[in-house]
Formats: sequence, structure tokens, C-alpha cells
Amino acid sequence: DYVIKVLREAECQPPLESVDLSRLDPLLSEALLPFQRDGVRFGVRRGGRVLIADDMGLGKTIQALGIASYYRSDWPMLVVTPSSVRYSWQSALERWLQGCRSDVINTSQDSITDSDVVITSYDLLARRAAEFKEANFGVVIMDESHMMKNFKSARYKAAAPVMKKAKRTILLSGTPALSRPSELYTQITAVDSGLFPSHQNYGIRYCAGKMGNWGWDFNGSSNLKELQIILQSKIMIRRLKSEVLSQLPAKQRQVVILDPASIMNSSSKELMASAKRLGSTNLKGTDRHSAMLQFFAHTAHTKLKAVSDYVKELLEAGEKFLVFAHHRVMLDNLCKTCERQKTLYIRIDGSTPGDTRQALVDEFQQREDVRVAVLSILAASTGITLTAASLVLFAELYWNPGILVQAEDRVHRLGQEDSVSIHYLVAKGTADDHIWPMVQQKLNILGKAGLSKDDFSESDATYQKSDESSGIMQYLVNLNPEEMQEMEQEYSFDSTEAADESSSASKQSRDADALDCLTPSKKQKLN
Repeated sequence: DYVIKVLREAECQPPLESVDLSRLDPLLSEALLPFQRDGVRFGVRRGGRVLIADDMGLGKTIQALGIASYYRSDWPMLVVTPSSVRYSWQSALERWLQGCRSDVINTSQDSITDSDVVITSYDLLARRAAEFKEANFGVVIMDESHMMKNFKSARYKAAAPVMKKAKRTILLSGTPALSRPSELYTQITAVDSGLFPSHQNYGIRYCAGKMGNWGWDFNGSSNLKELQIILQSKIMIRRLKSEVLSQLPAKQRQVVILDPASIMNSSSKELMASAKRLGSTNLKGTDRHSAMLQFFAHTAHTKLKAVSDYVKELLEAGEKFLVFAHHRVMLDNLCKTCERQKTLYIRIDGSTPGDTRQALVDEFQQREDVRVAVLSILAASTGITLTAASLVLFAELYWNPGILVQAEDRVHRLGQEDSVSIHYLVAKGTADDHIWPMVQQKLNILGKAGLSKDDFSESDATYQKSDESSGIMQYLVNLNPEEMQEMEQEYSFDSTEAADESSSASKQSRDADALDCLTPSKKQKLN
């Protein structure tokens, strides 16, 4: 009876097409794809209390900002997100909502300001629960809301009163745990506390609840189709990539601004020193090339923790992806991150022989449990096909945009049936400040001349260089082909430490390491 009642109520709702979105920020409104516009309309029709559960890469962020823009009169707004993407949210706000003032809470000492938007992490929300509860946020966005799945956790206990107090609450999750309904209950009640007021009744009906020796057991699942119908009729909108593929571009590039709190480490002094040396007008020719390579190497060390944190979150979400880097320290760091997360991976770098490369590619293509391909940007940007994934990360940037496009195309090629998402992980105050604007400029020039079909200028969260970076960027832009080839040869040697790998014994050892991550003994160890 309850299901019939819910469906009848849903039938009485006005059609999505009738929801007027003229109040949206014009720039944002024009950027919405048709299915994203429907997502915003669904959220508005729900009064700004909604769970957006679209697949990864379908633009949950811009839909959430669209709903938030509609209810701008109810601000201030709080955005709670995993710590590694706080600054990506700030970048999205600056891009899509004109005149929006935002502040990021980085530490327990940072004050909760009176800005239009305050951005914080789940951990900081839990640590400062009383302060956030007292603040008057009219709109709340909870990114990766499945992080609140445990109602006994400090995260949920801190978030619950904030969400309840807010007039509009927007939850985002690409992994809404529809097969584990017990993990959905906290998110359901956050959006609509009256939908299932009794946790026990919910558990009995949808979690195959049973009374055991220690109380109720709600770890099962039952009546899932009914639950899905109710959720999609009342509070949740969910689209799979396969359902909207015709609306998606073949490639979707996104710049992820890494958390500055995770890149301030012991390498920062060396990084600043190398940047200062590179900026000197006295350096010429090979000396400047050498200084540039040193700057890139220090950038890699500086980004290690932030990159690892971002990759860890993708692994916890169950994603399968490629990740490119070019310094051995970064490649090693990525492999260690996979191992700590008990995730099987392959690694292809400059020391991997051709026959082994193909064996590793086959493993990644054919095995669902091999979820990550750790790849050298120079050694693995051509000659291999890895279409089993549709997500590509660049842990490090590269000054030759042609190499970046070639690397992207390991996934974006014949046999790929999905839209490809590409994430460039960028750290402010590093060599990335200079490389990314240069990549944009070079490809745009080639595009205007009809020499390239790729254009990075419209990448989501387009990264803007600082004023002081213009000199270094111009140096990169002005490199002629001979100078670029010379730098690439030197950089390839430096980044892979080829001198240490010149002997066949060393190459065999590296080859064995690459294969070991897929052996049964390794798999058993990881599990």
C-alpha cells in the first residue's frame, strides 16, 4: 500500500520540463547538458533536498551547484567533501557562480567565516561539530555522501544536525550502495526524515532484518526493487553513463586542484629554491634546461602525499583506472598506495620489455580485479590499448601536450564504449603553475591552425597561472622542437634513472616486480 501511495504522489508532481530554471546563474545554465538540467529540475522540484546518485563523470558537482544557485537567497552554504578535493570545489564555485565568495577550512584553528560558501572536510566537520551546528547554513552540499553510511560514526553524528537544520540539503554519491540498503538509511533520513521514520521497520523490510542473539541484524537485503522505486520517486535521481552516453563528449577533462595542506612537506624548500633558480634571467641553454628538470623533480616529491590521498579515495569507491607519472618516486608511490589498499595493479615503465608489456596489458584488459594501471608517461603513452577503463589520471603534468593526448588515447580509442574522464592532478605553487597554462596555450594555437583537434581551454576547472609564472611559461612555449627533444631525452634519463637499469639483471629484477603484483601469491597476500 505504501508503495502505491508513493507512486501516486509522484504522479501528481509537475513534469520536470515545467520547472523554471531562469533563476540560475546564466554561465552555469548554459553549460548544463540536457540530463544535467533534468537533475537540477528534479532537485528544485524536491525543494532542494535530494540525493544525486549519478555515475562518476556525469557532472554531479555542476548539478549540485545548479540547485544551490537556484536557492541562492537561502545561503550561506556549506560544502562538505573529502579533504583531497576541497580546492577543486572552490575552483568550480569560482568558475560557475559569479561573484561567489568562498573560504576553505583547512585546520581546526581556521575560523568559520561569513563568506557565501564555506568548504570543509568530513574529518574537520567531526572535530568541530559544535561550531558547525551553531552556524546558520541554509544550503548544505555533502559530496561523497556514502562516507556517512555508518550512523554511529563521528562523521554522521556531526553532519546530521547540520543537514537537518539546513533548508536545502544536497547529497552526492556515485556509489549509493543500492545493494546494501543498511548503508543507505543515514542518507535517506538526511534528505527526508519522514520517508522511513522507523529504522527497525526499514531494516526488516529492506535489509532482511532478523533478530539474533545480540539484537537485530540488518546486514542483508530484501525488496530492493521496491526500495529503488520509492527512492527514485521521492528523493533520488540516478543515471548510468550508458543511459546518457549520446549526450556526453568523447573526452571530459577535469583539473583537480590538490589540497595545499597535503603538499607542504620537506620538499617545499627545495621546490622554492629550484623555482627561484629557474626564474633567474642569467640562466641560458642547457643550464636552464637542467634547472627546469630539477624543478619538475622537486614537484614530484612535493605532490606524493596529495596524489596518494586522491588515488586512495578512487580505490575506496571501486574505480578502475589508468594513472600516468614519469618520476620513479611517483610511480613507486602509486604502487605502494595500491598495495596498502590491497588492490591489484600493473606497472609499465621504461624498463618493461615488450613481451611483458603485452602480458600486463592483457591482464588489465581481461581481469576485473586488476583495477589500476600505473604507467610511465613516456614509456606507455603509445603502443598499448587499455580500454577496460574509462578513467585516466595524470599524477604529473608534461610540457609536451602531444604526449598528454597520446597518453589519454590509451583509453580513448577503438573498442572504448564509454565516455572517457581525464583528471589532471595539479598542485599550486609547483611546476604545474607553469605547465598547465602552457599546455592550454600550445594546443589552442595548434587547434586554430587546424593542426590539432584537441582543445584544453574548456577543461572543467580551467587552471589559471599566477602572474609571476608568465616568464617560465613563455620559456616553455618558446622551446623549439630540437630543444624539446633534447629535454625529453634528458628528462627520460633522469626520471627513470636509466643509468641504474642499464644491466640486464636490473631490468629482469624490475620486470619481476611488475609481474609479481599479479601472481597468485601476491594476490593472496593482498586479500
